[in-house]
Amino acid sequence: MSSKNLLKRLIHEGKLRKQATDIAYLQNLLDAAKRNFDAASLIKGKIDDASFKLFYDGLLQLGRVIVLSNGFRPVDGEQHKTTFTVAGEFLGKDFVNLINKIQRCRIKRNDCIYDPKALISRMETDAIHKTAQEFWKRTRLYLSENDPQLRLFEEI
Repeated sequence: MSSKNLLKRLIHEGKLRKQATDIAYLQNLLDAAKRNFDAASLIKGKIDDASFKLFYDGLLQLGRVIVLSNGFRPVDGEQHKTTFTVAGEFLGKDFVNLINKIQRCRIKRNDCIYDPKALISRMETDAIHKTAQEFWKRTRLYLSENDPQLRLFEEI
């Protein structure tokens, strides 16, 4: 399915709508992602559930920047899933595996939130940290090519 077809389908299903977004708002999302990644790194190995969720929130914020900077906004009850699906479309086919990893993290995070006995291990926290670093690198490249006004922090 082409990107245009996917976007049209998601709009038709009520999962996505067109929306212009101000550059300052996008920059604030990037800054918030950085704060989440920094906080996650500080508590990693100490409070892995919280660290995992902070890494996840940073991933979500980066994904939202990609979607919003392209003039769209997720609006359904599956906003996180829609965000990552659409971000993956904009990032390109070579990032299908990375988006699939993020989608698995999304499911794990939901399990942790809605079934608190589903604990996050140190290995899972290490994995989402690595995934966040990969997604950050791709997002940085994407923004430098498509929206150089946005400044993505140097490292996570």
